[in-house]
Amino acid sequence: MLTKNYQHSKKLVDKYLSRPLKLRRGRLFGVVTDILKKRSAILKVSHKYPTPFYLFDRRGLQTSIKEFKTVFGQHIPRLNIFYAVKSNPHPYVLKEVIKGGLGLDVSSGRELQLAIKNGVKKMIFTGPGKTDAELALAIKHRQKLIINLDSFTELRRLGQMLRRQKKTMRAGVRVYLSSQSNWNKFGIAVSDLSKFFSAAKKYPEIKLEGIQCHMSWNKTVTAYENLIKEIATQVKTLSAEDRAQIKFIDFGGGFETYNQEGYFPWTLTSGEIIKEATEHFGQTAQFKDKYYLSESIPLKDYAVAIGRAIFKYLDPWIKLNYYCEPGRIISNPAMHLVLKVMDIKRPGMAILDGGTNMIGYELFEYFYYPTVNLTRPSKKEIAYRFYGSLCTPYDLFGYYCYARGIKEGDIIIIPNQGAYTYTLAQNFIKDIPATYIFS
Repeated sequence: MLTKNYQHSKKLVDKYLSRPLKLRRGRLFGVVTDILKKRSAILKVSHKYPTPFYLFDRRGLQTSIKEFKTVFGQHIPRLNIFYAVKSNPHPYVLKEVIKGGLGLDVSSGRELQLAIKNGVKKMIFTGPGKTDAELALAIKHRQKLIINLDSFTELRRLGQMLRRQKKTMRAGVRVYLSSQSNWNKFGIAVSDLSKFFSAAKKYPEIKLEGIQCHMSWNKTVTAYENLIKEIATQVKTLSAEDRAQIKFIDFGGGFETYNQEGYFPWTLTSGEIIKEATEHFGQTAQFKDKYYLSESIPLKDYAVAIGRAIFKYLDPWIKLNYYCEPGRIISNPAMHLVLKVMDIKRPGMAILDGGTNMIGYELFEYFYYPTVNLTRPSKKEIAYRFYGSLCTPYDLFGYYCYARGIKEGDIIIIPNQGAYTYTLAQNFIKDIPATYIFS
């Protein structure tokens, strides 16, 4: 027995399982409709090149860049946008992002080198534990770069390196908020802002001119409103001299995609408990719904709320530039996964020719993405379990497909897989597949 008080724990579990949940139900047929408009062009690529492969969707990426620039630019003053390279560092993506007028947000020396190689014009470098080699690389490219310092130690190390080289460099400081205890790996406490500006005076080689804060997976606007309010409160406590140095505030990224994905019932803690208990006794859990839609808001809602908070807490008394670091919301439409049905093992189950090494982890076991049979598509979604070709039982691509049926040789596509899939891919059992462009 794990618990000291079984009856009490049992009551709590029962109470937890019976509590009401706010769940979004529905279909993501818009994703299917959009990809079917490109069906002919995608099938041509699949006939020309061997599957599996990543399909680079230049127009999809261009559209997401344009939409983000337009929507955020309408509501947020003096905005600079830096694409988060970690979400997808493929050269096709980086070149298109740079061409679209965005800067790059890099978080390592490797990403910095990729940015330079692909023609970056402006970038920010944010990340903990930067090595001496990474700091030296940042100094080398300082004309194109602002470095966000992560600690008092990093301030000292960079200051000493710049002094030895008799060079100067622009910098910001990363902070975490009072509500971000689980993010205190990154940056300094926002309450230490005044101390940091004082410490920076020892290193005039560092031009400290900004404040950065980032939070991921923000399904509502509340996190950004709190961020701007708390930073504004702390900036007011700085001396007039220190405030005069500040040129930008970077409110990070973390914008969720809207109506693009979902999750299975067992992804919820309560669903996991039900599934584990049921399967332990050799039964199959019977959930009410196939999947739920991920909680998210339209892009405009983020922009309006952030702009409103800026005009309420900052703009009336200090005019600053504002930076942001969108990743997933930019790169998601940039790539699709294209695979082929190799083997129908039994009714309702097939093996595809690619493996989940394409995405790096068991994403599709827990999260739902519309999957389409391009060879024989349908507006109806059927139950069909797709496994990959890796020698592991966790090599799963999904449980449902928009299809009239499934036959060996059919081309299967999982749209909008540009974010945190290619970047996590690995040469596990099979090689990472090639990337092809379609138009």
